[in-house]
Amino acid sequence: MIFLVTGASGSGKTACMPDLARLLPDVALHDFDEVGVPPAADKRWRQESTEAWLRRGIAYGRAGRDLVVCGGAIPGEIRACPSAAEAGTLEICLLDCQDLVRIDRLRSRGTHGCTQEMLSWAAWQRVHAADPGWRPDVVRDGSAPGMRWERWEGWRRGDPRWQVMVIDTTPLTVAEVAGQIARWVQRARAPGAR
Repeated sequence: MIFLVTGASGSGKTACMPDLARLLPDVALHDFDEVGVPPAADKRWRQESTEAWLRRGIAYGRAGRDLVVCGGAIPGEIRACPSAAEAGTLEICLLDCQDLVRIDRLRSRGTHGCTQEMLSWAAWQRVHAADPGWRPDVVRDGSAPGMRWERWEGWRRGDPRWQVMVIDTTPLTVAEVAGQIARWVQRARAPGAR
């Protein structure tokens, strides 16, 4: 199985990885950005990187391991990647938090991302997690070659094929976020889960 933990900057994706490694020692755990992020990283780079992670997940699956990737993958892009059809079960989790918490987290890191654009991107992701029909142009326009948008084009809110677990990290410690993700992974991996 391939598990993708996504969310806008400041949601807790990278922060929870050390605890996740301890809680899920038998999975291959990776940071989406560990392949290197170019200075001009854009939508196409993100989509091509998502495709590369899916191919890597397929290889892990053939070796009998599950893959968990924490980073910037987007649900609609994941499902539209060329390799998604052969990837088997794709489980997606969005980490989200309140805007002021996100701002405080980003300011405390002292890195980029504390902008109105980031808050708008987080809001779009929040709606996209619940409704694939909301502004699909955000990911489709100018996309990487080979993306298969028709796989979910026309799906709307409530479609049972569109499953995204959402964890609000606002009130949680990093350890609690990791614990919720680990329980989500363990439930999905349990015999007869799907």
